Amino acid sequence: MILFGNPALGTTFIAANPSSGLDWPVRVLVYQTKDGSANVAHNDFDWIARRHGISNRETEFKMAIEVIESVTSSVRQ
Repeated sequence: MILFGNPALGTTFIAANPSSGLDWPVRVLVYQTKDGSANVAHNDFDWIARRHGISNRETEFKMAIEVIESVTSSVRQ
């Protein structure tokens, strides 16, 4: 389990709805599959937005998606 945080970005979500602190910082699970390859999993950001009823942070969620995709892209090749 790896935690990724950006205090400025995470704070915008927590300010929108304090319960979103349950999902920040972002947790990424890195695991090995039965065939020996590595994989990653994390909660979908659209799901996080719906879970916490955050509808006014589209730009920030887009940024979070771009960051997590960049961080995990080398494992998902």
